[in-house]
Amino acid sequence: MKEPAIMHTIYAKKVFSKKDVTMIAQFSISRLDRFERAKAVWRGPSSVVIFLATYTDIVELKKYFDRPGKLALYNSITITLVKPNYSLGTHSRYPINHLRNIGIQATMTDYIYVIDADFVPTSKLYDFASTQLISLLEKATHPTAYVVPCLAIKEEYRGKFPDTIKELQPLMKSGIAYITDPRSGHGPTYTQLFMNSPVFKNPPAYEVCYESQWEPYYIVNRNYPHPYYDERFKNQGGDKQSHALMLNALGYRFLVLREHFMYHMDHATLKWTGDGLEQGKQKDFTYFENYSPEMQRIFGTNYRWPRGCTRPLVQSFKRDLQGIGTM
Repeated sequence: MKEPAIMHTIYAKKVFSKKDVTMIAQFSISRLDRFERAKAVWRGPSSVVIFLATYTDIVELKKYFDRPGKLALYNSITITLVKPNYSLGTHSRYPINHLRNIGIQATMTDYIYVIDADFVPTSKLYDFASTQLISLLEKATHPTAYVVPCLAIKEEYRGKFPDTIKELQPLMKSGIAYITDPRSGHGPTYTQLFMNSPVFKNPPAYEVCYESQWEPYYIVNRNYPHPYYDERFKNQGGDKQSHALMLNALGYRFLVLREHFMYHMDHATLKWTGDGLEQGKQKDFTYFENYSPEMQRIFGTNYRWPRGCTRPLVQSFKRDLQGIGTM
C-alpha cells in the first residue's frame, strides 16, 4: 500500500516528438544545483520528480526558482512535485523507485534514460541516442537495453571534466576516475572494453551478459515489457539491481555503448540523501531476503541466468569486440 501523497505535475513548455529519448531523474531539493550539470548537456526532453522531504522544502524550492535564470532552465523539463504525508512518520524513507516510476509515467516519449541527479552524461549522448539508438531499438527483434557506462570522479578533482573517451583515459590511468563497485555493481559492464581505443571500426556497442547484483543505467523503449521499478525498495540498496534482474529474467539483451559514458563525483564526504531523509539503515524490503526468493518462485531456479545474452558464459567474445589498441 502506497503512502498518501500530493503530486503536482508541471509539463514542459517545449514539445518533443514521441520518438525521442527522455532523461528521467528524481531527487530532493538539495540536488537541484547538481542536476543542472546533467541538464546542461542533455538538449532533449527531461522528466524530473522532486521529493519535498520536509514541509519547509516548498519554501526553499520557491527561492531556487526565484533566482535569475532558473525557470528558463526548465523549459524542456516536466516537473512533478511530490509532497508526502508528514504525519505518518515514514516519509523520511526516500521512496526512490516510486519516484522513478512517477517520472516515467509523466514522460511523453517512447524512449527513456533513467539516471540519478548526481550523474552527468557526455554532451553528445543525446544526439547519438535520438539519431541512432532509437533506430536500433526499433529494429531490435527482442527487448534490448543500451547501457551507458558509469564512472566516478574523485571529489577533490578540480580539472576539466571528461566529455570524450580520450579525455577520460588519463583520468582512469591516474586513478582520478574509477569504477565504483567493480565486482558486482558496475563490473559486469566491462568498462575496460570501451576504455580501449580500437584501431578498426567497431559497432557502437558491445554485448555483455547479465550478472547478479549488476546495477547499470540504460536507455530502453518504454513500450517494452516492464519499464517500471519495484516500489517496495526505498532508500538505497536493491533499487536498481532489482530492475536489471527483472529485465534479464524477461530476456533482455544488454548492449554497452562504446563512445559515451556518464560520471558522478564520488561520495567521500557527500551524503546521498537530502535534508530530513534517512540514510537507509532500516529496510522494508531487501534484495536477497525478499526480492530474490520471489523472482525464483516466478521464473524458476535459473532466474539469474543471462537469458537474453546471445553467447552466455563465452568469455572470448570480448576479445573479438575489443579490437586492437591500448589506453
